[in-house]
Amino acid sequence: MRIYLVLFSLCLIVSCSEHNIQTSLANKQQHYSDKVLKAADISDDGHYSITSDNQQICLWNNETNTKKYDCLQGLEAQLIELLGISKNKRYFYTSNRVNVHLYDLASGRLITVWTAGDNIINDIAMSDDERTLVFGFRSGQASIVSIENNTIKTYTPHRLDINSVSISADGTKVLTGSSDKTAAFWQASTGKILQTFSHASRVNHVVMSADAKVAFTLDAIKDRWFWLLRIGKKFSELASNIKFIEFNDSIITHNNQWLLTASPKQLLQLWQVKDGALLGEWHAFKYKDKYRSSVLNIKLIKPTEIATITSDGVYETWPIKAIEKP
Repeated sequence: MRIYLVLFSLCLIVSCSEHNIQTSLANKQQHYSDKVLKAADISDDGHYSITSDNQQICLWNNETNTKKYDCLQGLEAQLIELLGISKNKRYFYTSNRVNVHLYDLASGRLITVWTAGDNIINDIAMSDDERTLVFGFRSGQASIVSIENNTIKTYTPHRLDINSVSISADGTKVLTGSSDKTAAFWQASTGKILQTFSHASRVNHVVMSADAKVAFTLDAIKDRWFWLLRIGKKFSELASNIKFIEFNDSIITHNNQWLLTASPKQLLQLWQVKDGALLGEWHAFKYKDKYRSSVLNIKLIKPTEIATITSDGVYETWPIKAIEKP
């Protein structure tokens, strides 16, 4: 009996599992800022990073470790807390949560500006086809913006703040997470709610697969679920006992088999969608004099390589390998 107890205790200490959790050191590390970043994004192929420290916006070539052109400064660059690079690198956008600026990535030229009026923008996403933007507002409303036609449609999928938004690759479906304790899956063209997912507390983070088949939703306390969107069925959850998980960014990838997540606590993690198993865990660079470094953005830039950028302006890449729990 004592032997079994000892073995059980050892398993608790070393986290016995049916698979090994992969990890590694970064294979590239580049430092882009000596200030704390408020927002950052990496292009899907890892070629560019964009950073904002609330005073300037810089577009970096990750291959050459140089700026593509002079950083944007002045009023357009102040208090920028949301930004992104489009799938095919045609655009980048920035927002101070009241206005949204759209730029031509190749030249840095300003294309257009949208204003939120009395609303405050909590999150923004752009479709992979680079035709549609979605803004999620503190009012519970969401706006669908046609980039080509410069038209805006506004709907009210929630009663309270929208905290997180995700849009399908073709821009036809949207997933939103709200402080009203629900995530909503809806049509971009009409605002029609297709599915509603209830949670125990406010939903802080959502992400949807490019084909709008699978989603992940995370609330403020304990619910961290995977869903089949078309039928509204929950099929797995993260295999973690840690309370109050937070993610700054995430992507569903590899034919909807993997979830990659970026944490405020220096962590990037790889999860298996079908059962929520943790497959990999890496620690981003942190300066010795800082308590922690927040991973702001994560991308799978190659089938075997992850890229991240932190609040300290450190761009890193990480090797990964396919692992599947039996």
